[in-house]
Amino acid sequence: MKHFKILYVFLFLLSLSCCSVLSDFYIQNLTNESQLIIIKYKFNIKSQLENDSSGGFSFNYKNAIANPKEFRNNKNLPELNKTVINGYQIEVILSPSSTTRVEKTLNYNWRNWSIDFIKLGNKEIKIEDIQSHSIKDKNDYIYKIE
Repeated sequence: MKHFKILYVFLFLLSLSCCSVLSDFYIQNLTNESQLIIIKYKFNIKSQLENDSSGGFSFNYKNAIANPKEFRNNKNLPELNKTVINGYQIEVILSPSSTTRVEKTLNYNWRNWSIDFIKLGNKEIKIEDIQSHSIKDKNDYIYKIE
């Protein structure tokens, strides 16, 4: 019986380690002007975009201030035009009063291994600062440009 309890605890802990949480990252443009956004990745994003069958880097957007639930409920959102710069950066223009999903990830990978910094205008903002100034909506983060 003792061995059964040990096995049960081991299997329970193992099952918990396999759990994944959807944790997307969004940017909302609350201004009345289009915003140039440059995202610097920690890896070669060009090769990732070429093999992005899951749409993790699709930059879906909505011409409204939207919440993550609205993105999950609508599977046919348009994509922002992306320009890859030097293999490690993506440049997009976000329309006034709109929202884009920058990255679809699991377990907060966007902040841990994916994004290095975001450049808004002439200001580079490290991902740690982006996260601390973002609003957390369940497991998602929303950064607001005001």
